[in-house]
Amino acid sequence: MADAITSIPANNSIPYEVFYQALVENPPVQGLGFNFIEGQAKKELYFNETFGLLASAKTACGWTPKEGGGFIKKAIEPKEFDFSVAQCYIDLVGTIFGEKLPNGYKRGELYPEIIDYITSSQLDATNRDLLYILFLSDKTSTEPFLAQIDGVYAKLLEGVANADGTVDAGGVTDTDLLPDNMYATMKKVWDAQSRRLRRKAVNEKKFYVTASVYYAFADYLQIKTGTNTIVQTSNVTDGVQKMYFNGVELINLDFVDEGLALYVTTGSPASTLSPNRIILTTPTNHTLQMDGSGYTMIDPYYNRDEDKVKSPLSAKIDYQYGFGDLNVIAGF
Repeated sequence: MADAITSIPANNSIPYEVFYQALVENPPVQGLGFNFIEGQAKKELYFNETFGLLASAKTACGWTPKEGGGFIKKAIEPKEFDFSVAQCYIDLVGTIFGEKLPNGYKRGELYPEIIDYITSSQLDATNRDLLYILFLSDKTSTEPFLAQIDGVYAKLLEGVANADGTVDAGGVTDTDLLPDNMYATMKKVWDAQSRRLRRKAVNEKKFYVTASVYYAFADYLQIKTGTNTIVQTSNVTDGVQKMYFNGVELINLDFVDEGLALYVTTGSPASTLSPNRIILTTPTNHTLQMDGSGYTMIDPYYNRDEDKVKSPLSAKIDYQYGFGDLNVIAGF
């Protein structure tokens, strides 16, 4: 259980102002466009298999039935994670937050501003950590909190290994992300689509890319369309707000780059894995199960026996995708 506040200024007679900053600006974990299932219990998910060729020449009385169809069964089983924080009341009273905190028989009564500070900071960090867990978890990980489930990247790599239709378009190096090479890099992912994925409308698909890819694509747009031929001067003068390749939007997973740098290393001496990662898919092919959104309802309280302000919080989460032939990956 982490401290709610590890370093805060001391209270004194000098007037002060406090400025808060969100840790991340990422979407809520439910805001990625994936299917969202509420529930704590293990579930079995069924994905239909389509029939193959049904047609046959009819040259006589009778019928020629064909085999095929059915369902693929996959399991999803949320695991629980702890996101609790606590703070010794003495530490709070001795800081700028202590000006309104009562002592004596009213010790522990929390005023709205400090409750808001604790809950806002806790939820912000919890959302960031849930995104780490969703994408970076791998049951073979040496990082305990990332070893409870297999997340997006681990599942997709498993799909490639099992030849379930998930396509691996190959590596993505830093050189591949240079402006002169960026189009070819995105095109190879685009061209690797299965017929089924290619038939999907562009507004049904997304590129989920890491920050290294996202900002390299922005550089490509600005440099290649802002000089020489000067096709899109607005990319330079106004910047690039939303980005698309062949009509499919790029979603920036910048928390992945951060999480890899913090928690995922390889080799000896340890080095960070390359963050250059691309997924082309339909968001509805991916399912996230959590025990609802109740984890956002936090109620910090004062524990008199321990003389601590506590804010317990947990959430259960797991991930699964449906059809392998609706996924193309590159760079991992």
